[in-house]
Amino acid sequence: MKVTRNEAIQKLKELGIRMTTQRELLLHYLYERLSHPSAEQLYEAIYADYPKVVSITTVYNNLRLLREQRLVKEFYIHHTGTARYDTNVQPHHHLYCTSCHSVTDYAAAGSLPTLASGRLEPVQELPPGFITEQVYLEISGMCEACSQPQPLRREIAI
Repeated sequence: MKVTRNEAIQKLKELGIRMTTQRELLLHYLYERLSHPSAEQLYEAIYADYPKVVSITTVYNNLRLLREQRLVKEFYIHHTGTARYDTNVQPHHHLYCTSCHSVTDYAAAGSLPTLASGRLEPVQELPPGFITEQVYLEISGMCEACSQPQPLRREIAI
């Protein structure tokens, strides 16, 4: 289930959390303008349109609040180690483009795949007594746009 901006606002109001201008802007950018942003990307996008309205500390504090209320999901991209935030709080995985650094939701059908011998294969059974709390898979590669051949560019020397 992807949480909507209106659902997040409603839940925060029910909790008695005041809707400040900064919080409204952050929710707008997080839920409607950006996909899987880091705190820095969120801050930079807001700052570009509204300079000096939101501080990076405000962004981090609000992301922590949203995460604690389960209105966003925090995850880390293996290649960068940077926390990213997702408004889809249901269990799912991510596709990470190593070229353009985009992140796309991926809902695996059937059993969770693993990389074995260069091919995706089903995961083996878990050991007895192991209690799973969370499963997360990041598949890295190139997105469709980045994997398309680029047209040859000819430059004329003068």
